[in-house]
Amino acid sequence: MKRIFICLVLLLFTALTFGQSSWELRLMPQIAFGANNTLQRPNNDEGTRIFLNKEFDRKHRAIFSPRVELEYTYKRNHFILTGSLLKDQFEGISMKEIRYDGTTFAGGSNLNTTYRFNTYRIGYRYRLVDRMRFDFELGATLLIRDAAITMRSESQKAKYSNVGVAPLLSYYLGWNPTESFSLLSYGDGFAVGLGRAFDIFAGARYRFSPILSAIIGYRLLEGGSDVKKIYTMALFNYLSFGVGIHF
Repeated sequence: MKRIFICLVLLLFTALTFGQSSWELRLMPQIAFGANNTLQRPNNDEGTRIFLNKEFDRKHRAIFSPRVELEYTYKRNHFILTGSLLKDQFEGISMKEIRYDGTTFAGGSNLNTTYRFNTYRIGYRYRLVDRMRFDFELGATLLIRDAAITMRSESQKAKYSNVGVAPLLSYYLGWNPTESFSLLSYGDGFAVGLGRAFDIFAGARYRFSPILSAIIGYRLLEGGSDVKKIYTMALFNYLSFGVGIHF
């Protein structure tokens, strides 16, 4: 999946190099703070509903969750490639019997659970409003997820992994009181009966020079699946910050 994403980056770079255009590379070493994290596999009587954040202890309250965004702008057209990594870990003694992915962990087992949710996105937005002080864009994003939940005890291990694709709506909203300073919000999201996904940022950006800017704000990541194979729903709050390189 990572190789496919790299190939798409190179293809986009080759196809869109020419013309009146600009690029921005955003490097964001974010800090994530996990909130709710619930799972059940399978999503029926054969699986146990597990509230990881309530029944176990998080190994790390603050999680390093890096993100890279590459945006190409041609007139009012914006093409965005994004990659982000996330891993949340839990540990503790289970107070009940847990059935997960065909494996039964007895009550009293010392369990370690790893929740991994890496995403790669290809997005397009069109700038509907392009004014000196106000910008508004609307578009769509194709999210490629590389996810896995692993549960292990001293003698047993169960793992469910999933690679899939989900279409999302995308937006950008910006207010520019000066040439250097902006308040902005952007994100992707969609919800249906089988699940939902939301990735929303709100914050500020300051441009130090034509080639360098800084961004800081709050990011919300929330979503999961509710299908026969698995139920999973998680919420993360981010301190999101980084630098933008313009070329």
